[in-house]
Amino acid sequence: MQATYVQEGEVIDYTPGSAVAAGSVVVLGNTVGINATPIAASILGSLTVEGLFDVVKVTGAIAVGNAVYWDADGDPLGGTAGTGAATTTSTGNTYMGVSALAAAETATTVRVRLSDVPALTVHNQYTNVVADPGASGAIPVTQSGHVDLVTAGAETRTLAAPSAAGQVLALGFKTKVGNCVITCATGLNGTGNNTATFDTAGDLLTLVALYVGANLRWRVMANDGVTLATV
Repeated sequence: MQATYVQEGEVIDYTPGSAVAAGSVVVLGNTVGINATPIAASILGSLTVEGLFDVVKVTGAIAVGNAVYWDADGDPLGGTAGTGAATTTSTGNTYMGVSALAAAETATTVRVRLSDVPALTVHNQYTNVVADPGASGAIPVTQSGHVDLVTAGAETRTLAAPSAAGQVLALGFKTKVGNCVITCATGLNGTGNNTATFDTAGDLLTLVALYVGANLRWRVMANDGVTLATV
């Protein structure tokens, strides 16, 4: 026998190194759990890793079905700064699940359905928010998702090679003050174009990752208004 049934898995055993107050979000590697009752230091307790929870959140609206992440150093709206909060920003944070109800920008909590996913979220490619890094920043390539580009003047971004085949990035020009030029280190298409210029709000460039020989490369799935060039 290679495996023996233990339990359904909604609740798992957990022994903390220090006391954990009831209702705490506990990060466990690439997932999170929440304890219903206090757990004393070095005492066996339990964490719930599935179910619906109202979780404190950062400022900002969250739509139904959005991927939600736990920022352990986040600033909960109306709470103590730096104590942790739910967010739609994936970079540097731990996946919690998806939002089960829409949360307004000024709402202090978001209802989250806890669940596990792989480190690379491909199946949720368009709803996942990938943060715009701002002027001269590097666009994160650790997950699929959409990037809402916002400029305060003429700005640039960089884009590295993708992380996995099938990864998708939808780059949309949300707010224009100046053009946004993205330079990709490994190219954007078979022609060899390596820059994409967004010059009108609403421009959209959707990229998908595939293997070219042994190397992962971006290729254009859709282009609405974006100028591709080689520099």
